[in-house]
Amino acid sequence: MNRNDRAVGAIVGTAVGDALGAPFEFRPAGTFSATGTDEMHGGGGWDPGEATDDTQMAVHVGESLLECGGLDLPDIFARFQRWCAADPKDIGIQTEDVLTNGYPWDKAAQVHFEGNMRAAGNGCLMRAATSAVYCAPSGRTSTWTRPGESPG
Repeated sequence: MNRNDRAVGAIVGTAVGDALGAPFEFRPAGTFSATGTDEMHGGGGWDPGEATDDTQMAVHVGESLLECGGLDLPDIFARFQRWCAADPKDIGIQTEDVLTNGYPWDKAAQVHFEGNMRAAGNGCLMRAATSAVYCAPSGRTSTWTRPGESPG
């Protein structure tokens, strides 16, 4: 398997796993097994195979990386705000607050946290595959380096 096939597999696999798990999110362990089938299910407000907020936001990250030629945090934040304003089917409480609290991209999450002392979530992991695939050709050291920081 070549590198491109692995990259496509990582992106598509993340979206498929998200769609397969969406109907069972926030449900007790064993809920899927209790269905007695291996067929794709809808439920919890989701149609079978429907993309969730995590996949939708991952697509926005990927589009920004490609269109901007790299990481552009203000652009990603603006894309997320437009997506949020379009009234998506599902959006996390924290995500919605950060995107709609009126603060700029570099302050909105901090203001959210200072206001309620809560910042739990796994959304960044759910959206990590697009940036990982984009950065992978640059090598491990470059991928692990924060923007503006020199590798080494």
